[in-house]
Amino acid sequence: MVLRLTRHVMASYCYQALMLLLACCCAVAPATAVGQKQSTEADAVKRTSRQAGERPGESAPKQEERFQVNEDVKSILVPLFSSILKADVSRATVRMTAETMMNGVVEETEEATYQIASRHPDQYTVYFKAEDDRKRLFCDGESMVIAFAPDRYVVLKERYTCQEIVDSQPVSLGPYPEPVLALTLAGVDPAFSLLSGMRSVQVVGNTRFRGRVDAVRLRGVQDDGVIWDLWLTRNKQPRPLRLLVDLTPMLTASNQVNVPQGYGYSLRYDFTTWRVEGEIADVFFRYSPPENAVRFKSVAQYEAQLANQSEQYQLLGKALPQYQLQLLDGSTVSSDDLKGKIVVLDFWATWCKPCLNAIPTIAEACREHPEKVVLISVNVGEPVPLVRGYVGEQDWDFQVAVDPQAQLADKLAAKKIPLTLVVSTEGIVEAAHVGFPGEAPLANRFAKEFAVLIKDGRIASQEKTKTEK
Repeated sequence: MVLRLTRHVMASYCYQALMLLLACCCAVAPATAVGQKQSTEADAVKRTSRQAGERPGESAPKQEERFQVNEDVKSILVPLFSSILKADVSRATVRMTAETMMNGVVEETEEATYQIASRHPDQYTVYFKAEDDRKRLFCDGESMVIAFAPDRYVVLKERYTCQEIVDSQPVSLGPYPEPVLALTLAGVDPAFSLLSGMRSVQVVGNTRFRGRVDAVRLRGVQDDGVIWDLWLTRNKQPRPLRLLVDLTPMLTASNQVNVPQGYGYSLRYDFTTWRVEGEIADVFFRYSPPENAVRFKSVAQYEAQLANQSEQYQLLGKALPQYQLQLLDGSTVSSDDLKGKIVVLDFWATWCKPCLNAIPTIAEACREHPEKVVLISVNVGEPVPLVRGYVGEQDWDFQVAVDPQAQLADKLAAKKIPLTLVVSTEGIVEAAHVGFPGEAPLANRFAKEFAVLIKDGRIASQEKTKTEK
């Protein structure tokens, strides 16, 4: 398994961990049929009152006491949910801020924006814009298009209704898009996304949001441990102001990712504009490709092309650029300091299980030649305190470097992980291991490569010379 790298933490520790976890942790509501719309406040009351986890037509097990929404919460949520259920159109701009924390201190912040317009039941545009990831979904009621760039797009074979796109997205729209879509798309049922699988929901109290707006704050605790806080305007026609989602408990409880003590991860969604009335022009829902646009047959084909562009490490057989490593202990090591040694640079992240599986094999192979080989493990795209906490729990006897902004990874063309570079005493990349083939195959490859390089032989650079001749 090979995982693509982007520069920041949104696509590093938490983003990848969430992609693994949300599929099994988040309740998925049944899709509303095209043209079907729950349009009465009574329907909203019924849904808001429904026992958590219970689906239409099902009865909750009698032997289990299930969560029930109390009257105070109903009085606040029903007007909002009803306005969304009855809406024919909607428009919203939502700013997302992802915060990575260690011991209560914010170590890293990532931002993204959602721009959403919709018309019930199956017309919408959803524009997700982050620094390293931009894409737009268009659905005009007849066809659905994903634009990965203004001139790169896919026409899907099936279209999604507004309710269906809340429940399941054909491409990634950030780490946790479901509650945002549920609160911004016209005619959908927010209760399924916000109240399914709940342990509790309570009114925290009235407040002045940002010191200016009369608001009420709710807090919910999900069965998987996720905690959310929702701020709404305090009036007869409430609108969402902010949704804060603390995903730390879910990450901590999972056995699929490694979370050091004191680590925290939360998402803040600020609804800068929001309305469920007015008119929206048809042009918002249609994609008009430019003259030279490339149409892909499927999302898989587009993603495969991206993968193929960097399938082989581009510096194989070439000299590495001059570099400097920031070690976890605060010291630095430069490429000049490592001259005369065979250097193994192993790029990894705490969320990357293939990386973690490969590290013991890599370390053992390097230990066979302590006088000749230097192993430096380079963590990519994660906050230093997180890495320090994780490494402190390991029994590693090699140096660990940190690259929190992935600047070194960019410079050395480390676009995917696991990636291990074997660099000769002359600074030439003689071998590059992409992915984790298993312990035995990886150990065998290292043994053969070291046998050649220790005798000052060449591998990739020799093949390159032959090819050039």
